[in-house]
Amino acid sequence: MKVIDERYVSLSEVKKILGDKEKKYSKEGKELLYEQRRALEHSRRYAKLNIKDVRELRKKLSELDMNLTEEQIIKMCDLLPETVDDVRAIFAKERFRYNEEEIKKILDIIAQYR
Repeated sequence: MKVIDERYVSLSEVKKILGDKEKKYSKEGKELLYEQRRALEHSRRYAKLNIKDVRELRKKLSELDMNLTEEQIIKMCDLLPETVDDVRAIFAKERFRYNEEEIKKILDIIAQYR
């Protein structure tokens, strides 16, 4: 039985994973599935950072003493929010709220990668 690994990945990582798979398949005379092609197209269009920068940003955000989830960190890496309201939108369904000072810490770190 094959075990499936489940984790959050950024658009940059999706672009790399599916791009590599596309190259491998083309050598074998195969094509990506429809959903994979659409995901690859989306990631190529909207990924804003390269993988190295995403990994650095993820590390810096996870080191903040704010208990950010992996999902929240990935969303911030993909969206690169610019304002306090943008960050609040990412946290919209959370029960607790971060104060403006904490959000500005996040924005300061993200600003280094824009």
